[in-house]
Amino acid sequence: MMADTAASPRRSGGRLASIDAMRGLVMLLMTLDHVRWDFTAVAQRLWRDASVLPANPLELETTTPTFFLMRWVTHLCAPTFVFLAGASVNFWMLRHGRELSVGRYLLTRGAMIVGINMILGLHAPFSSTRVLVLGVLWAIGCSMLLLALVVRLPRALSWCLALLLVAGHDAVRGYIPEGEVASVLWRLAFVRTYFEVPGVGAVYALYTVLPWFGLMWLGYLCGGVFRMEVERRRRLLPALGAGCLALFALLRLSGGYGDPTSFMAQSTAWRTMASFVNVGKYPPTLQFTLLTLGVMWLLLAWFERGRRLELLCVPGRAPLAYYVLHIICIRVLAAVLALMPEPIRGASFSALGVVAFSVLMYAALYPVCAWIGLWRAGGYRMSGGAPA
Repeated sequence: MMADTAASPRRSGGRLASIDAMRGLVMLLMTLDHVRWDFTAVAQRLWRDASVLPANPLELETTTPTFFLMRWVTHLCAPTFVFLAGASVNFWMLRHGRELSVGRYLLTRGAMIVGINMILGLHAPFSSTRVLVLGVLWAIGCSMLLLALVVRLPRALSWCLALLLVAGHDAVRGYIPEGEVASVLWRLAFVRTYFEVPGVGAVYALYTVLPWFGLMWLGYLCGGVFRMEVERRRRLLPALGAGCLALFALLRLSGGYGDPTSFMAQSTAWRTMASFVNVGKYPPTLQFTLLTLGVMWLLLAWFERGRRLELLCVPGRAPLAYYVLHIICIRVLAAVLALMPEPIRGASFSALGVVAFSVLMYAALYPVCAWIGLWRAGGYRMSGGAPA
């Protein structure tokens, strides 16, 4: 392993504190997004068009700067989550040393994460209109299963194929093969889709598999960046961020490849800026990926310099547990608040209420994550540790 210096952001458990802080920031933003989404769904049922929470905060004609920013900043979550999951697989393989071992690990963990999505993603399971939502855990789990199949490929070929998936899937956006089975499989792979299963319910594939798999694959291939000597890593991270953002700006301003929506001047300055960064997440377009990864690299560079909070690191050490718990807690919270008297409901299902309950949810789950982190730390010390 590459040598580290005293200024390294590593902590004693063998983990990389900058990655833990990055994950913790993602957890906080993800909480904001999911509280906003569940609160919006409840508010729409209570007040319909009179709700102050817009159904689509990215719709420039109907949103406000506050709601647009509240939704847009959470775009950082999924790409960072998926990319760093791939990097963590690289760290795991470094510790265990064999592609065969990491293949078994990926198959087991990928199947478990897909199973968790099947439980959390089943909306209204006892109603006649059951809908299974294939969300971010579906994409992560399937990506791990696919990554198990490619870890033995030559590195040069892996880079080419991963970049082709991330940068090339926009070129096949409008293509749908003939045949029912082929069409469904293609849409699950590349296109956000909704389809009914007769006698069972419906499936809403929000997160398509292959573009996100390409992103995890890139994370796996970039794992070596985090094993570089500290000063070299500190020089490289901001360069990677600036490069991604520069390429994003070039594609966006040229009106070229990488996103189905074009940047257009709007009636106000904030709407013009919003239009510039309002790129597609479902599936993650090339421009979306460049923008979010560019921000991720810059934040990692900032955290590498010691600009991080332990409040971020603690949940970042238990991301899957936090994800599952916060989804359950938010759904229960939204249902309970819907039964409260009008003044409480009105204050809760508002922009200020969304922010306040997001912070409270993060704080409430913090002790659980701290306990999980302490429990896991013993295992890391006994196994020699590796950043994850």
